[in-house]
Amino acid sequence: MSEPYALCVIFPVKPEHADEFATLVRENVAGTRKDKGVVTFNDHQVVGETTWILYEIWESKADSDAHRQKPDVQAFFAKAPRLLAGEPKVFQLGEII
Repeated sequence: MSEPYALCVIFPVKPEHADEFATLVRENVAGTRKDKGVVTFNDHQVVGETTWILYEIWESKADSDAHRQKPDVQAFFAKAPRLLAGEPKVFQLGEII
């Protein structure tokens, strides 16, 4: 059995694109929650900022990798650079203690 795979992705969004990004990310999250291997997939906006955080737990790294290859996810990341104030930061998280 493979080990769970957890990520935190931070998106610094340009203030003028906050509403558009919010819509885009929520559509992505709603679709992703149906993907094979999702344990948890949540989006959060940092209070008082135009920064969003995705918190993801997958049954395996392979499930996360397969998710990133889906056309809707590829389309999300193709649109994101125009909306972002910088590169997304991706952190792999250790096991939950």
